[in-house]
Amino acid sequence: MNDAQSHDPFDLSRIISQGWRLYRLNFVAIASVVLLVSVPVNIALSVIPSYFISGQGAYDAWIARLLSAAKLLVFNGLIAMAVARIIEASSQGTAIDGSAALRHALSRLGAALSLGPILALFAIGLLLLMLVPRLGEAVYYAIFIFYFIAVSLRNRSGMAAIGYSRTLFKIQFGQVFWCQFVFFLFSAVFTAGMLPMLLVLPRIPAVAIGFNAILDLFLAYPFTMSTLFFLELDAVHGENGVR
Repeated sequence: MNDAQSHDPFDLSRIISQGWRLYRLNFVAIASVVLLVSVPVNIALSVIPSYFISGQGAYDAWIARLLSAAKLLVFNGLIAMAVARIIEASSQGTAIDGSAALRHALSRLGAALSLGPILALFAIGLLLLMLVPRLGEAVYYAIFIFYFIAVSLRNRSGMAAIGYSRTLFKIQFGQVFWCQFVFFLFSAVFTAGMLPMLLVLPRIPAVAIGFNAILDLFLAYPFTMSTLFFLELDAVHGENGVR
């Protein structure tokens, strides 16, 4: 983004509105990625727990948290990397389709999972400590989304990707974290607003799968805002930026 240096990267209202424009502009590509990943995963998550449910509340809660952490780390990370590729290309005036973005993300998945155990423990810890799981997810993404974007767009892996994301966080840690948290708070609020619908909809797997797919599709909007935020910070403070 050649004009990134002319903007205040911490201008939340601008990033939110620009992110929404990019999200709508690339909605077909983003939706194809989300649905290709989300629907099979949500089908699996609707079936897998039945093999582990023991009737013991604490044990079942752990299984639910482990499955949620796996989705956060692997599949939502995959979506985040694909969305990052779409938004970077779009910001440079080039459109790519969802299948190309997903292939790119799959090629970087091994690099992203090189720190899998650490990220998984962090995700599980947040999901256990937070009374509201979506807020736990917002904190997780606020801290780690730059890691996935660095893996996807800057060809980093493991500690190198962590180091790259830390470089951007160190600019003004409090402001960077706050902006990221606000982006993903959108998803938490959207989820809270959608939950009452489950009270009137039939309690069948198809409804749950479709409902979760909608939530995952909206989560791509915070991914879009975070990618835009990353690109603007990186243009000034990244390895090739003007410090």
